[in-house]
Amino acid sequence: MTLSSIPVLKGLFWATTAILVWSGSLVMLRLGVTTSLNVYDLTALRFGIAAFVLLPVLLRHGFGLRTLGISGFLTMVGGFGAPYIIMMSTALQTATASAGGALNPGVMAIASVVLGGIVFRDSIGGIRIGGIGLILGGGALIIAVAGPATVGHLILIGTGLMWCAYAMTVRWKAIPALQATAYVAVWSALLYLPVYLLFLPKQIGTAPLPDMLIQAAFQGVLVSILAIFAFNRSAELLGPIAGATLPALIPLASLLLGALFLDEAAGMAEIFPAVLIGAGVAMILAGNMFQQSVPAPAPRRLSAVFSSENRIAPESSAAPK
Repeated sequence: MTLSSIPVLKGLFWATTAILVWSGSLVMLRLGVTTSLNVYDLTALRFGIAAFVLLPVLLRHGFGLRTLGISGFLTMVGGFGAPYIIMMSTALQTATASAGGALNPGVMAIASVVLGGIVFRDSIGGIRIGGIGLILGGGALIIAVAGPATVGHLILIGTGLMWCAYAMTVRWKAIPALQATAYVAVWSALLYLPVYLLFLPKQIGTAPLPDMLIQAAFQGVLVSILAIFAFNRSAELLGPIAGATLPALIPLASLLLGALFLDEAAGMAEIFPAVLIGAGVAMILAGNMFQQSVPAPAPRRLSAVFSSENRIAPESSAAPK
């Protein structure tokens, strides 16, 4: 093992951690919304606990308004905060966990490659185009196997785009992993919890205590803190496109977990699309490896999308912290 391979191995470790936790979170969200808790309860548990744990990070480094700007704030907190979780939970009321594990990260992976080419002038190339085709084919097969597309499937496409907006903002601003995680958690709690307590319907008061404790630990600590940190850290170590597209391997893990814990179907009709998406991601990653030796040009100006503060060269978000 060479010294240059150590960051790659660390990046793969963090990517695997994020994949496993997020796959489990889809199962937990679907279990929650189909049993004792509603979407608003799950969102409150996720960000209430995460904000309490991560508040010291923002007290030390600041709350990020100047760093992010208005548009950066909206894409980060809106793209991966409370609105994202509410939409994901709503989608999983009608779509299976395995469908969520395919469509959401699959759309995110494709959008990351396309926007990386537009915003940061990343080279896309034939290999990545082939990967995009496989992901699209796998997603289409998943919807075909499930029957007519539901509202949940359409929402999952939208949440994939929201996730991509978050990832692009983290890359553009070169935000360290822990601070990015804290921005999302604390600001989501500050903005969402008052609305939840005053206006939104709740089932948390009648839910069994074990259900609340399990969801609180999983959603509030593992998903909101560990998984988001692991996702950002993998992007820092593997490079922005590699780190952003690895989570599209979630279909393979969520399919297995959905079959084990939710009794969802896991035959060849479900496995084959998941394998297609995994192969597509592998091709996107291969395209990223071939690009490593080519110096990346400066990103294009997107003043209508991002604020002008703290613009960086694309490579800086991939440097180990």
